[in-house]
Amino acid sequence: MRALIFAAALFAAGAAEAQPINYTLDPAHTQVAFSIDRFGFNHVLGRFDSVTGEMVIDEANPANSSVHAVIQIASVDSGNDTRDEHLRGERWLNAAQFPTMEFRSTAVRTTGERTAEVTGNLTLLGQTHPVTLNVTLNNIGEAGTNRRRTAGFSATGALNRSAWGSSTGSGAIGDAVSIQIEALAQVAATN
Repeated sequence: MRALIFAAALFAAGAAEAQPINYTLDPAHTQVAFSIDRFGFNHVLGRFDSVTGEMVIDEANPANSSVHAVIQIASVDSGNDTRDEHLRGERWLNAAQFPTMEFRSTAVRTTGERTAEVTGNLTLLGQTHPVTLNVTLNNIGEAGTNRRRTAGFSATGALNRSAWGSSTGSGAIGDAVSIQIEALAQVAATN
């Protein structure tokens, strides 16, 4: 009888661990960077410094996982104050009218043991279109710094800014925008 109770307890513990887990993006350790061609001579690099969001990670069935991220447009930083003011302005990202960019996943398809394609809807400049990110799970487990369950990801993708209605500087500034994301997410602290 004791063996049956022990087996039931193990099964219950395994079932609990197999449940999807809610994570919150750590804004201090999540970075969204971009690269765009400038006059065919070089690429301008930049990033957004304010990213928030949440993830649901289902380790047993990754296809049930999801991510929702919100980026503050005014946090754009390309390393040049004058250019950043232009980027925030009406002709480029129009932070006054559209203060956020939002990504909400719609599908996760595993492509390897630690890789997946994450497709979702990106809302930018008041328009929503699909984007696919190639995602690598770097690590998942207990973080040594605060003992909380933590997941770290790297992701890459690309989009054509013209699909969202951005055509300023066409011919001089490229249409294709490369995206690179480094994300860290943690389970909320318990008291």
